[in-house]
Amino acid sequence: MKASERKKAVELRRTSTDQKVRLWCKDDWKTFDVYRVPVEALMLHVDNHRFQAERKLVQSKLGRELDPENIPEDVEALISILLDNGVDVDGDQVVGKETKDAAALRADWQARGQETPFWIRPDGTVRNGNRRLAMLLRLRGERGVQGLEFVDAVILVEKEVNERDLFEMEQREQLTENLKIRYTDINLLLTLKAAADARKIDWNDPDSIDDVATQLQHVAKGNKGYAAIQLRAIKYMDLFLQDAGKPGEYQDLLRQVERFRDIGKVMLHMETDYPDDAPDMLRLTFAAIRAGNKHEDIRAFKRIFVEDRPRYRRLLASITKEEEKWEGAGGGARLAEPQIISKPPDEDDEEEDDEPGPVVPNYPQDRVSTAIKNAVDGFQAAQRSISSILITALDRLEALDARKLKDALEHDDDGEIAGTLRKLIEWSEVARSVLPKKAKASEAKVAEKKTTKTKAAKTKAAKTKATKTKTAKTKTAKKAKAR
Repeated sequence: MKASERKKAVELRRTSTDQKVRLWCKDDWKTFDVYRVPVEALMLHVDNHRFQAERKLVQSKLGRELDPENIPEDVEALISILLDNGVDVDGDQVVGKETKDAAALRADWQARGQETPFWIRPDGTVRNGNRRLAMLLRLRGERGVQGLEFVDAVILVEKEVNERDLFEMEQREQLTENLKIRYTDINLLLTLKAAADARKIDWNDPDSIDDVATQLQHVAKGNKGYAAIQLRAIKYMDLFLQDAGKPGEYQDLLRQVERFRDIGKVMLHMETDYPDDAPDMLRLTFAAIRAGNKHEDIRAFKRIFVEDRPRYRRLLASITKEEEKWEGAGGGARLAEPQIISKPPDEDDEEEDDEPGPVVPNYPQDRVSTAIKNAVDGFQAAQRSISSILITALDRLEALDARKLKDALEHDDDGEIAGTLRKLIEWSEVARSVLPKKAKASEAKVAEKKTTKTKAAKTKAAKTKATKTKTAKTKTAKKAKAR
């Protein structure tokens, strides 16, 4: 059904419910009439902020824009994006598995009916209620339309509520309550970005970010600080995508929001107190994103920088070396599309601990990730007691035997393992030199006893071998004599 046909259907078939609803519009409460309108005259809003990142990813995989008005299959695609988890493209079909939250929405509608009216434009485009409409369309397809022919709706006419007004209404309605169910984290941030851009934010000016955070605190739990954290996360997502040569391709950062929130916190500290070192810290945090390190690793960077500058510089030099080799080999466009779309889990788990990092072709992920983990682990270990550090080190070293070391050294093309082993031996020699004389004497006795045991074992083995050889020769001689 075309827009003009939907508009006519809404005009001719709508009926008054004799009810009204109060909505916050143009900085005041306004009263709107509620009508019964036909479901078949309604259209999902393809530019809905709730699923814009997932929509862009699906469009990229399909190789075209979604057009639900002219392509019926695209209506099903939007339904799947709104209601399903694990959404992906199979051929020209968008497939996924219904989330628990969508199933709960269906069950609640069947048990209690409609609670609040949809917001629609006169042509039937739904501006608030897309998820409910998606559920109804799927339900109608499964069991038929009986009992699902009409819904309550507020009709927002353009001359009374323009796009800017409606955008503000949508923000307040859709961001204020139950953010996690209504939005994936990335789409929440993109909606906040749109609101910030509408307020002429200067993303390079901390004062501007702070000012806009004040203006948007009503959609961020009433907390200006929380709003500022979200805005800084947006800022560094944008910088990361620009650095990757894919500005605006937010779909490539699905489920990465927590990492960028932490980058925002780290960089606020650096830009305020250590502005000359901020570019290097930004490179380090972006490397952690590419390597898929968890956000607690990113959080540790600030403490390492402040409390252990030599360790920080070694890590920075190591990461810079790895990335320069990668860039020299044609690192180029550094992001690829995620293979599958995942919504947040149904459980209350805001932190994305188990989520992999973005897909970065040919990036030395293992080497960079390991370097970061080792630096963080070493820093944290340094906070523990000497005894604890030594016991932990010994536990780990005992996992290596001569065979494993030999195999590793045979494949140590760049000499990294050999170099580390030499440093370890040098460290052990220094440690030996500071042992008390009593401990050294004890160590010498242990070594002597070990040497004696080794010699005894070798002597015993030699005697055993000689006996076996003599026995074998005797048996051979007896057989020869018997013949």
